[in-house]
Amino acid sequence: MLKNLYGEKRVARTQQELNVILAAHERYAAYQGGSRAHLAHCILDGLNLANRNLSEADFSGASLVGANLCGSNLERASLYCADLRDCNLQSAKLSRADLRGASFSGARLAFAVLDGADLRAAMMMYVGAEGVSVIDRDGAKQSGRSRTMSGVDFSNCSMKGASFGNARLDGANFTGALLQGASFKSAKLTNVVFKNAVLTGVNLKELDVPPAAMIGCVQDVTPQAAAKFDMLRAKLDAHQQWIASGGAQGAPAILDDEDLRPLHQLLVARPLTGLCARRACAIGLDFSSSQLQGAKFEGADLRDANFTNADLRGVSLRDAKLAHAKFERANLGRLSLANGSVLTPDLGEVGSQEDHFRGAIFDGTHKLVAL
Repeated sequence: MLKNLYGEKRVARTQQELNVILAAHERYAAYQGGSRAHLAHCILDGLNLANRNLSEADFSGASLVGANLCGSNLERASLYCADLRDCNLQSAKLSRADLRGASFSGARLAFAVLDGADLRAAMMMYVGAEGVSVIDRDGAKQSGRSRTMSGVDFSNCSMKGASFGNARLDGANFTGALLQGASFKSAKLTNVVFKNAVLTGVNLKELDVPPAAMIGCVQDVTPQAAAKFDMLRAKLDAHQQWIASGGAQGAPAILDDEDLRPLHQLLVARPLTGLCARRACAIGLDFSSSQLQGAKFEGADLRDANFTNADLRGVSLRDAKLAHAKFERANLGRLSLANGSVLTPDLGEVGSQEDHFRGAIFDGTHKLVAL
């Protein structure tokens, strides 16, 4: 029978209170006294739990939205029905952890280890005046015996190199997840969805899921796309010449609908002003320190791309996929043109992706739209 996690009041903890509890738990984990961390039903949103030994800690039903758990040891920890949305769980150890019914939407789990983790569907049960009700991780409430099982939500997570060896993944949602190099060896996959997920470097034989579960997935670069490398590089060189000569030589690069991943590191610190790459696939590419003023990336797949220190004044990112893209110190201000007009960056309706622009430089003329 499922534990009643909604029957108890949630308690908010401060960072100072949490630090005392975590220090005691680390002594407990090292067999040096202390006491096990019992943080079930606690509100720990946005708090720092990074690089701590949290093995066997109890976070059942806790809210950890936006918390930092980077590099922490969570082996055998209980995160049953925990709210881990937008958490930083990069390089965290979650082997044999109880993750049933947890929500990881928007979380970062690159290089996390989830070997043997229990990721089966689970729900929270509430016993109230109207009888027994069940609430899934999306908050949907159903009375009586009618229940909709909800698996772990990994939608839009960054999980590069994550290991799901022997994990039970009944009903898990990997929609839009970044799973480059992830391993699913001996994982039990039932009713799993990988729609629009990035599966480069993944052994697809380990997945063994129906084609309908993988609609829109991005897989390894095809031989046909790899064969375009010389052509793509030539276009970049011609574009650079076009810029240097003021338009007298070379030609502007139009890379619409191309798979740009074969270019690897050729986009770092390059003059690419006015580049056209509409609907292009640029997942994980490094554009750091590049000159991309007025570039057109409408509808492009820029997930996990690196724009650190890039000049993106006047750029168009409308309808682009930006999950986990990096814009630290990128210039997203207005672009003054030679004819006296001003080109304003078009970021479209970025919605929940607003966090990806933290650290970027704005001039106050463009307001992010929160949906």
